[in-house]
Amino acid sequence: MIEVDRRTLLRAALAGSAVATLAACAKPVQDKTAAAGTGTSVDGSKPLEFFNFDGGYGKEWTTMPLDLYRKEFPKADVKLTSGQQLQQQLQPRFIQGNPPDLIENVGLDGATLAAQKQVMDLGPLLDLDAYDEPGKKVRDTLLPGVVEAGRYDGVKYEMPYVFGVGGIWYSKPLLDKHGWTYPKHWDEMLALCAEIKKTGIAPWTYQGKFPGYLTNPMLMTAYKAAGPDLKKKVDNLEPNAWRDPALIAAAEGYQELAAKGYLLEGSQALSHTQSQTYWAQGKAVFIPCGGWLENELGAIAPKDLGMTMVPVPGLSEADKAPFETVTGGPGGALIVPAKAKNPQGGMELLRIILSKQCMQNFTKVTKSLTVVKGATDGVELSSANKSMQAVIEAAGTNMFADWQFRLWYKKLLDNSDKAMAALMNREVTPDEWSKQMQRYADDTAKDPSIKKFHA
Repeated sequence: MIEVDRRTLLRAALAGSAVATLAACAKPVQDKTAAAGTGTSVDGSKPLEFFNFDGGYGKEWTTMPLDLYRKEFPKADVKLTSGQQLQQQLQPRFIQGNPPDLIENVGLDGATLAAQKQVMDLGPLLDLDAYDEPGKKVRDTLLPGVVEAGRYDGVKYEMPYVFGVGGIWYSKPLLDKHGWTYPKHWDEMLALCAEIKKTGIAPWTYQGKFPGYLTNPMLMTAYKAAGPDLKKKVDNLEPNAWRDPALIAAAEGYQELAAKGYLLEGSQALSHTQSQTYWAQGKAVFIPCGGWLENELGAIAPKDLGMTMVPVPGLSEADKAPFETVTGGPGGALIVPAKAKNPQGGMELLRIILSKQCMQNFTKVTKSLTVVKGATDGVELSSANKSMQAVIEAAGTNMFADWQFRLWYKKLLDNSDKAMAALMNREVTPDEWSKQMQRYADDTAKDPSIKKFHA
């Protein structure tokens, strides 16, 4: 998924040495218990630790799979640890050789972990029996694109668990009250912003402390103007990719939000929770975010908010990609560290998490879509969730995963955040922003220490 998003923003580099593969970790142990239907062995007496990112989805959803694991292995000491600073919390443990057995990765550099083989190949998991759907393998229960997601050099090191989509959020009752129509192109957006401002409401806010929240929609506006080739050039670090006129034009458009006073005052310094709270309180009309927004707001959101997600506006009528185009698909990343004390237990817990019952529970608890077929069956969906499903259905084949450079190149990602902050603070012109980003991309392309991937 993915999710698009802080989950990408917070990824951080992690040092470490190469480690053993799945086969090497599956050495015979004493007191083994066959995990039902897995075709592998789990030492039922070994402790198990699951590290949960306590962010937008919280940790309530983890109770069911952990209880199911405890039921399967009653002798196991099953532990849940949580946090939001994965680099600081887990980097020392990777270096010391005692990482958790399963990690909800929001903050570690997945590309580096994969390149250094610090995480398990999850490919074998796909061919295990589904936990609660007899006669099916895990791969048979997953939505399209999930099996292919989370691969580096063809090896599946990450398992998505949410099926997300990124876009712009607004309150439908608020727009209806004022008779405003959501625009499909940026000139129409700026015209609407001028109208909104007259009412005393801020047209936009965003998570200023995490500039990538706004980078993503800006890139999408440029994508719609230029077409798919732009993304391929940017992801492949091609010369002058960031100098594309569509990117400069999109940067000009988004900077106008700041230049014309269309941002909620102080947005550039707001955290994700602050900006989202102000938005839910009706102090701003639009905010960019992923599908976790409703759950992250929780009780802060008024019951009559009518949260609605829509695609990012394109640049103009001459766009090469349709308005309905969105970033989306399988998102999130569950990983099993290869040097964990109980990697087979981590794999089994992951198999349990991917069960239909656990994914249905995830949707109920987090109000978010998941990667398992039928996981919304019997679940009452909110207006926010229904709007996301509508966006996904309207996009059809015009939906693609996040820009890969954001996942592949940590330093380039960090620099893109800095450049976006400078753009929105009006410290650089859109053309200067473009030149900065091209220098950062060229530096990445020339650095022999950075493993390169290709779209």
